This record gives sequence, C-alpha cells and structure tokens, in this order.
Amino acid sequence: MDGYGLLLLIPVMMVLAVLPSTSVALVVVRSARLGVAHGLWVAAGIVVADLLFAALALWGMTELAQQLGGFFTLVRIAAGFWLVWFGITLIRSRGTALKAESINGSSKTVSFLAGLAVTLGDIKAIVFYASLFPLFVDMHTPDAMDLVAVLLITVFSVGGAKAVYALLAQRISRRGNPRLQQPLNAIAGCAMIGAGAWLVTRP
Repeated sequence: MDGYGLLLLIPVMMVLAVLPSTSVALVVVRSARLGVAHGLWVAAGIVVADLLFAALALWGMTELAQQLGGFFTLVRIAAGFWLVWFGITLIRSRGTALKAESINGSSKTVSFLAGLAVTLGDIKAIVFYASLFPLFVDMHTPDAMDLVAVLLITVFSVGGAKAVYALLAQRISRRGNPRLQQPLNAIAGCAMIGAGAWLVTRP
C-alpha cells in the first residue's frame, strides 16, 4: 500500500465514524448522564469490536465470521435488551441527573461491554470492511506493516470520533437548564428503547 492510500483511508474512516448510529447515541447518552469517563469506556468497547471486524476482513475471514452468525445474533439481541433496560432507567429517573453509583450495572465495565456488544451485534460490518479496504489496500500482497497501519487508522478514526462525541455530550449536559433534565432523560430513554428494539427485531 502506498502512502496516498493510507492518507485517503483516514478521512473516509473518520466520516463513517461520525455518522449518527446506535453506537454514537450510546456514547452520547452514557457520557451526558453518567460522565465523560463512561462515554469514553463505551468508545473503547466500540473500538475493540471494530478492530476485531477489521482484522477479520483484512485476513480474509469474512466467511468464517458469517458462519459464526448465530453467536453475533445472540450478542445483538442481548445488547438490544440492555439498551431497552437502560432507556427505561433513564425515563424513570424523574428528572434527576443520573449518578454512576445510583444505577445498578452502571460501572465503567458495563459501559465498555455495552459498546462492545452493540458493535459486535452488527456482523455486516465485516462485509463492509471487506469491501472497503481493497479500495485502499493491496489485498493480494499485503505486508505486516500495511495491516498494522489499517488497524491503527481504525483505532484513531473510530476512537477519536467517539471520544469527541463523549466530550461534547458532557459539556452540553453541564451547561443545560436543570428544568430540562426530565424531558431530556425521557428523550434519551426513548432513543435507547428504540435503538434496543431495532437491534432485537432487525433481521
């Protein structure tokens, strides 16, 4: 792969990472309601899952991943139910700011696993990466440095974009009107329930 291919891949990955999605919504809500650390841990889970998908695509294991589709389906359904539960928790918070210690299952580990599970539930991402990378990488004769470079770009692009969302969400939340806390919790809760229902019911 030449340097131009790498340079072109970076903005493409960053644009894809900032597009609205279930993972972005999860980062924003966890960061705004529980603190930026939770948003960053969600982002870390997303990055780990994306690294797995990218690695499988780079090493030509798309078919293997599809054969494990049943496992990824279970992960997707579990993540969907968790999002529904979290959404209900937000709605029932009665307008108070959520604190990490006040919600069962709100540890940073849970935030990390939530990001990991939500992302792993989208096994089609492997097929997407397998279609995208050949546009920038010589998949016929890749060397180790090429593969490492693509994985680093994935970390930088996906992790960087999600981290920005987390930081902005907390900053906006801190400056918000306390009277708007309850409707904002309700909106965020409905968004989480909708995203969870979509994950559970989608084919």
